[in-house]
Amino acid sequence: MGRGFKVRPANGLKRHPAQTLATYRTGTWAWVLHRATGLLILAYLYFHLIVLSSDVWFKGSADFNRVVGELTAPPFILTDLLLFVLVLYHALNGIRIMLFDLGYGIGHQREWFWGLMGVGALLMVAASLALWPLAHL
Repeated sequence: MGRGFKVRPANGLKRHPAQTLATYRTGTWAWVLHRATGLLILAYLYFHLIVLSSDVWFKGSADFNRVVGELTAPPFILTDLLLFVLVLYHALNGIRIMLFDLGYGIGHQREWFWGLMGVGALLMVAASLALWPLAHL
C-alpha cells in the first residue's frame, strides 16, 4: 500500500487528484459553484433572520436603529456586495440550467456560461456603484 490518496479512472490509468481536477470542464465547475452559492445564501438567510428578529439583540427601537446604523459601515456594505455576487451567480446559472432543461443551447454550455457571467459582471459593477454611496464612511 502506498501513501496518500489514490484515484483510479475508469480506463485504469493512475492519475493524481490534481490532474483529475484539471480535467473538469466549465459545466462541472458551474455545477459545484451553483451548489456552494446555494448553501452560502441559505446560511446568510439563517443568520440574517436571527439578527433581525432576536429580542436578545434589540431592546427597543433606539437599539435597533443603532444596529442598523452600524450595518451601513463599509465592511458590511462589502458583505452586501458579496451577497449580491452569490445571488447573482446563483440566479444566472439557474436561468442557464432552466434553458438547458427546456432544450435550448445544450451544445453550447460554455458559451452560455461565459455570456451570462459577462452579464453578471456588468450587473455587479452597477450594484457596486449603487451601494457604495450608502456606506457611512
